[in-house]
Formats: sequence, C-alpha cells, structure tokens
Amino acid sequence: MDEAKEDRENVNPDPKANKPSRPVRPRKAAKRRKPKGKATCEPPSKSYLDRLPAEILDMICEDLWETDLPALRLQCRYLYKAATAHMFDEAFVRFKKSSIDSLLQLSAHPFLSQNVKTLSYEPNLLKSQTREEWQDRIPLRDYHDSSNIPSPPKKSASERDWRLFHRTVKRVALHGKRTPYSAKELDTAWPIYQRYLQEQEDLFERDNACQDLHQAVRHFSNLRAIHVNFGWGLWCGPGWSPDTSVNPYESGLTRADSTTRYPGDLPGVEQIVSLIRMLGTLEVKLDSLRIGSVDWKFFLQCEGPGNLSDMMKRIVQSLKDLEIVITTWTDLGSHDEEEDEVQQQLEVRTFFDKGSLGRILAQAPDLRRVSIELDAYEVECPIDFQFLVLDTQWSHLHTIKLESINTHESHWMGFFERHASTIKNIRLATIRLVDGEWPDVLERMQQLLSLEEAEFDESLSSVVPSQLWWLDAPGYTSSKDDSVQANRTRWALEKFMVHGGRPKKINNLFLAPATLTLYERQAILAT
Repeated sequence: MDEAKEDRENVNPDPKANKPSRPVRPRKAAKRRKPKGKATCEPPSKSYLDRLPAEILDMICEDLWETDLPALRLQCRYLYKAATAHMFDEAFVRFKKSSIDSLLQLSAHPFLSQNVKTLSYEPNLLKSQTREEWQDRIPLRDYHDSSNIPSPPKKSASERDWRLFHRTVKRVALHGKRTPYSAKELDTAWPIYQRYLQEQEDLFERDNACQDLHQAVRHFSNLRAIHVNFGWGLWCGPGWSPDTSVNPYESGLTRADSTTRYPGDLPGVEQIVSLIRMLGTLEVKLDSLRIGSVDWKFFLQCEGPGNLSDMMKRIVQSLKDLEIVITTWTDLGSHDEEEDEVQQQLEVRTFFDKGSLGRILAQAPDLRRVSIELDAYEVECPIDFQFLVLDTQWSHLHTIKLESINTHESHWMGFFERHASTIKNIRLATIRLVDGEWPDVLERMQQLLSLEEAEFDESLSSVVPSQLWWLDAPGYTSSKDDSVQANRTRWALEKFMVHGGRPKKINNLFLAPATLTLYERQAILAT
C-alpha cells in the first residue's frame, strides 16, 4: 500500500514531460559560396607528365640515357609509347660474338628494330698472344699519375725529408709495372681470353660476320647513318652512360686495341670492305656515312676487280654527310723505316693524283657536310686538293673540314668561289699552300664567304715563300711564349674569318712565322 501510494505521488502532472524526446539531428555543413567571376578547376593530379605535349616529351627523352628509358616506359601507357620511340635510336655493335648476337635479337623485334636510325660498327680486334705476352699487357686497375709525386725537397732539406720523398716515389711505383691480380684471377681470365680469340676466328671464317650483319640491317627499315671504326663503342655502351662505360673484354683482362690481325695487314680494310659489299647488296639509302681510320689501300681495292667501286659510288649517291679519316702509315715489317716512309708516301701521292677519291665524292650531289682527314705531317700532305674535289659543285654544301691537304691558290679559291653562297662552316688543319701567301688567301676568303663558324688547328704552311705558322700549342714548343702566340694567332684568325675586320691588319695575325728547315724544304720540293 505504502509503495503504491508513493508511486502515485511521484507521477508528474505535466503530460508533456512524459513524452519521449526526439533524436538530435546533426547540423549540415554550411555550403561554401563560390567566388563570383573566378573559374573553378579540378584538383591537380599527382603527375603532369601524361599531360605534356608530345614534342616536349620527345625533347625529354632525347636527353635521357639509354639505360633510363626502360624505366620511363614502364610508368604508364603514354610514357611507354614516347620512351619506346627513342630506345635503340643508335645501335652499337663490335666485332664480337655476343655483340652481334644482341644486334640480331634487336633486329628481330617488331617495334624496336624500326627505331634504329644509326649503326655504329667497331671492328677492332684482339691480338693472338702467348700467356706471357697476354699477362704483360694486362691493363692496370689503377693508373698512377706523375702529379701524385711531390716535388723534390730543397738542397738544404733534412735527411728525413729526403727519405720521405724517396718512399713516396717508390709507393707511386714509378720504378716498374705491377700486375695487381692474383694467380687465381689470372688462371680464371686466361681461358676466357682464349675463348674470345676463338670466337673472333669463327667470325673471320664467316666472312667477317657479313651474313649476320646483312640479316640484321635488312630489318632496320629506318636506318639512315652508319659510323665505322671511330672507337666510340669500344669501351662505352649506348648513350655514353657512365653505367655502360666498361671494357667488353674485361673478364678476359684484355682490350681490343688493334684493327689488324697480323703485322702488315691494312688497318680496318677487311671489315669495311665486307660492310660495303653488304650495303651494296641491300641497296640501303643512307644520309650519313662516317669511316674512321681506314688505310688508304681501301680505295686501291675499290679500283680493283669485284665491283667494289660501283658499290661505293651507289652508296654515296644519297649521302648528305660524308666523313673519311685516312691513314697512310702501314707497318710494312721492314727494318728500314725511313725508306719505307718515303716509298709509301710516294705510292700514296701517285694513287690519289689519279682522282679516285674525287670520283667517289662526285657521285654524291646532295652533300651538305664533307670531312676528309689524313694522318700525315705538314710537309708530307699526300692529297692534292684539285684531285680531291675535281670540278664538282655541291649545291647544298654547308660544312667542309680538311686536314693534311696540299693545294694551289687557284684551285683553292676556285672551289670556294663555286660554293660561296652555301658554305657557312669551315675547319682547316695542316693545309700546305704550294704557291701564294696565306694572309692574302685568307683575306680573299673572308671577303668572299659569309661564315657562321671557322676553326683552325695544327698549322698553315706555304712553300713559296717558305713559311710555317703554328695554330695550336704543340707540346714541343721551345718556350711558353710560342704556345701563347700560337693560340692568339688562331683565335684572332677565327674571329677575323667570321666577323671580318680591317684588311690591312691581316698581316698582324701572322707574327714571327717559323722558317722551314732544309730537310723540310727538300721534302716539299721532292713531293
């Protein structure tokens, strides 16, 4: 009873108090008003590479190393397409089995083979050696520079300072050659070197791998340039990346530093002849052909049987860029080296005076860049300019580079008069003028041409009057002043040829020309 009464007394008389309360709804976030007059944009993405124009992305890919392009093409489909187009733009191949096999694999790829536009072929060879000869020629891991040697102490120095100096010289190892390889490393590398030699002999038996190169090149439908025997691919891989700058024969502790198999062979001729025959059968239309360090007898073989001359002329017909570096020094194996040099230079001059090289150049009417270099000295320039260019006129010639060339003033000026409207860039090194004086000739050239760039190197010489001007800083100059004057003359001359100046000041560019010695003058008159 008491509990019921107590409950009745506790009832709230207000009926609204007993109703259940409504749940509290969360307040909506206030909408942000858009500013008037300003356009809205989407939130930025994480990367803008896929939004770049194709032209800018191509410029980025051109500056990347070949080793970085595979990683770039894996980022997305857009970058895959852009990076793939720049991969293997230049293919390097050496006269080595593994290198040729890699080239064949590249040519078999349906997409990457279409990217190859330049083929760099390095036919350098390994020399066959005995175990002792091979071990003596092993490249050192660390090359010691004489700059690491301190200068000798003064005469008044203490005995202790002199002992320290001698210990330092001994530590730098100037007293002899050391091989920093253990006997185990040598025993491991020797069979590898022998395997490389055997693979090289197998390539010789297969006509210098001509069939393999033929099979690869015929799949490179966009091939436009071939560079041969320039040494670019001997130790550096594609793109000149530091990661690929390795010696491909390092596991055999050797280097391919020769272009001949045996003494008396012609440097680079055998492999380049095979390459020219292969290109002749494919009828490839090239824009650029650069041949480095080929013996002059290569052109003698072009004149011989076998239609090599016709193939060479057919190859150069479409060229716009031609560069040939000719060596005239062949190891004939004779004991009388001086007699060999005189006889050989006479043979070289007699051959090139027939105009064989000039007839090949005349078959390339669209040339824009011509570079002919020889490794002869200034008193033995073996090619006469008139037999090199003949009467040919290249209507698009923009750049000409000449080294170790013999010329008459009339032939020289006649060539530049024919090409005065097109030539904008010249490089001259070791040019010998038979008649006339260089100050007058260069003044006429400057008035005739409108050059954008001019470069001089080595020397300019004349027979009558007998003078010689050094235009670089040779290591055997008698004094520092001679080197400084040579550089000043070269810089002033290059500036004059491009920008001009007062003609009366041209003679001041040639200060204190050196007079040729009696031996040099006799050599000039004899040739």
